[in-house]
Formats: sequence, C-alpha cells, structure tokens
Amino acid sequence: MKHSNLRNSIFYLIGLLGHDFFYFAFTLYIIKFITSALFTGADGHYTDTMVATISGAIVTIRVVELVLDPFLGALIDNTKSRFGRYKPWIMLGGVVCSSSFVLLFTTLGGTNLTHPVLYLCMFLVLFLIMDGSYSLYDIAMWSMIPAISTTYEERNRIGTVARLGAGIGQALLTIFVMPSIILGKNLFGSEQAGWLFFAIIVLVCTCLTALLTCIGVKEHESAIDTPNEKTKFTEVFSVIFKNDQLAWLALPNWCYYFSLALVSTLMTYYFQYVYGNAASYSTIFGTATLVVVVSILFYPWLTRRFSRKQVLFVALSVMIVSLAFFTFAGNNTVMVVIASVLFLLPQPIIFTSFLLELTDTIDYGQWKSGKRNASITLAVRPLLDKFAGALSNGVVGLVALVCGMTGAASIADITSGNIVVFKTIMCGLPIALLLLSMFVYQKKFKLNTAFHAQIMKDLEQRAAEDRQDSAEGVEDKQPQKTMVEQAI
Repeated sequence: MKHSNLRNSIFYLIGLLGHDFFYFAFTLYIIKFITSALFTGADGHYTDTMVATISGAIVTIRVVELVLDPFLGALIDNTKSRFGRYKPWIMLGGVVCSSSFVLLFTTLGGTNLTHPVLYLCMFLVLFLIMDGSYSLYDIAMWSMIPAISTTYEERNRIGTVARLGAGIGQALLTIFVMPSIILGKNLFGSEQAGWLFFAIIVLVCTCLTALLTCIGVKEHESAIDTPNEKTKFTEVFSVIFKNDQLAWLALPNWCYYFSLALVSTLMTYYFQYVYGNAASYSTIFGTATLVVVVSILFYPWLTRRFSRKQVLFVALSVMIVSLAFFTFAGNNTVMVVIASVLFLLPQPIIFTSFLLELTDTIDYGQWKSGKRNASITLAVRPLLDKFAGALSNGVVGLVALVCGMTGAASIADITSGNIVVFKTIMCGLPIALLLLSMFVYQKKFKLNTAFHAQIMKDLEQRAAEDRQDSAEGVEDKQPQKTMVEQAI
C-alpha cells in the first residue's frame, strides 16, 4: 500500500471512529435519557406527557428536516476552499453537533420541571441545530470515500477501513456508556449528572477525531471529477430522481436503517425489562459489539470470492436469525449472548455493502447526466438514516409508554402482555422489513460490479476526449456514444 493511501486509511479510520461514537450516542441514548432520567422527581402523568410530546416533536423535526439534507449535499459539492471540499464541514459540523448534544443532556436550567413550554422550545431549537450540523458532518465524512478511491478494489478497501473505524467507535461507546454514566453519577451525585458526564465524553471524542481527520486525510485528484460544475439548488431533487438506481436502492437501505435503529434503541429496554438485568447491557451486548471490529476485516476477502449481493443477502439473513433468537431468549443468558453476537456480526458488512453500492450510483448518475454530484447522492444515506432514526425514536417512545417502561418502572411492573407487544415491535417488525429489503434489491437494483466497471471506463473515455478537445480548442463537439450507451 502506498504511503499516502496508508496515511489516508489511518486518519479516515480515526475520523469514522469518532463519527460513529457520536452517531450511536445521538441515535440510541437521547431518548433513553429522556425516558429515564430527565424528569426525575416529577409525577408519572407529567413524565408520560412530556415524553410523548418530546418523542413526537423529534419525529416531526427529523421528518420535516429531511428535505434539507440534499441541499446540504449541494452546498458541500459546491464548496471550494484551500482545505478541500469536505474538511471544513467535517470540522464545523462535528463541533456544533457535539456541543448541542451536550446541552440536550442538561435540564436547561431546571425548566424541564418548572417551565415545560420554555423547555420544549429550547430543546427543539437545540435538537434542530444538532441534527442539521450532524448532517453536514455526516455527508462530508462519507463523501470522502469517492474522493480517496475510484476502483472496485480501492473502494472495498477504504470502505472496510471506514467501517472498521465506525465499528470500533460503536464498540467503545457500547462498552463505556453505562460505566461512564455510573462514574459521573458517583462523582457528581445524580443520574442526570451521570448522563451529562457521558455527553461531555462524546463531545471531546467527536471534536478530537474530526480534527485529526482534517489534518491527516489528503483528497486525490480524480480524472472523472467535475469540480467546476456547480449544482443549482433548484436542480437538487432532479439529481436524485433521475438516478433510477439510486432511487431503487433507497428503499432497501431505509428498511435496514429503520430495523437497525429500532432494535438498537430498544436493546437497553430489552436488557432491563425482558432479560431482567440492565447492567448486563454493557457486559453482554457491549462486549459482543467487538465482533463488528472482527467481521469487517473479512469484507475484502468475501467480496473477492462472492458478489456484493451474495455477501449482503447472507448478512441480512444472519440478522433475521438473531432477531428470532431474541424473540425466544427471555432471561436465558446463553441465548441472549448468541442473539447479541448474531445481531452485531453482520452489521458492518451490511452497512458497507449498501454504502459502496450507494457510492457507485454517483458514477452511474454522472454517466447518465454528465454531472458528478457526490455529496448530493450520498446525502440520500443520512436522509434515509435520519428518517429511520426519527420514526424509531417515535416508536420507541410509544412502546415505552404502552409497555409501562418509563420513569422508575421495574421488571415487576411489566406484564406478559407488555412483553408480547414489546417483542412484536422489536423483533417481528424488523424481520418483515428486512425481507422486504432483500426482495426490492433483488428485483430492481441492477448496478453490479461488471456494469460499474464499464461505466468507469466510459467516464474516463469522456474525460480524455474533453481534455483533448480543450487542448485543441474544439468547441461544441458532440461526444460519441460509449460502448454501454450504444448497447442500451
């Protein structure tokens, strides 16, 4: 591996470590803090009302804000700076979103109990700032993949590196979340203070890793890139809708993201109210998270021997089996451990497969339209992720209320009927969605490895012709049809 590629790999891994450390803290634990510690001391009716209101507001904000992400992608695509196209947004987005995240883990001056309307207004403003700045951070971070890799092999390698860093970040967060909350509680005297201590750790990790990424990663000059062609904001959605492979890939992606967010967020409730030992979440599920670091290392080996679709479908099937195990595990430790390992094992492989397929649609879109819109295309991923996360947070808040899993509720307060409802949502719904994801992908997504390789040859041919025309001073020359275009 060249020195520059090795340097990029190391610093990009560090960047994704901090990115996913923040992402899972943001996705999984804000709603947990709200339902468990935020309203300590309030009566049950007030707590339930505020939890329901905040959960509904979060869903509303994230759904309404979906339309913003493609425009943020266009903003990044159109950026020119001496630091590159992506680094300014990685740094700015990382600092702002993690700072807002910390404030969301406070009582905002005690207004959560004394002035509920004021608290809700401040909470929603902070959440909006955090969500928007995270989108900039997220889109810019993942847009670096096509900026530092072009071939199938390079993208598999850098995708593996990225997901390895993300897996390490997820594992570290899962292992240390509960110990850090307990440490903060012991140091500062309350569970609320414990959660704030945890949020500050997330802030430090996010800002430090974003800075190291900006210092260490060097973007490559691409022969097929079109940096001088700015995308008008009025063209943003046409870029997405005219890319049919991107559109068809969106539904399987969303089904997966929603299933992952829903199960992951409900997992702490599972260990507390179904398995019956909340502390074991870090010892069992947290330790099992280490398998994501191991499994992603096999991704390049797997994709050299099997197609991405074959690897993806096997990984999705393993995830379905894990949910079946969770359904019947109850308080059986062996089954819970097996279910946890099987659930976590395929996650980096599924994510990387979908991400690299999405990255390939950038080249497909350029091949069809003549303009390269990397960040707009990759903005679809956080758009889907955000929509899935918003709905999952809303569903989790509703499940917590319906099943009596709020406030100081204990396992003794949970009925067998509550458990059935909980398992139906946590396991049954995701299984159905994952099967739908596989069906749509099989029927509609046609951008395989051979097709993508030919597209890259065509793009390079066009770029060479354009450079030759520019050198010869030829204007208004109509490009000849490429081999793929002639075939179609």
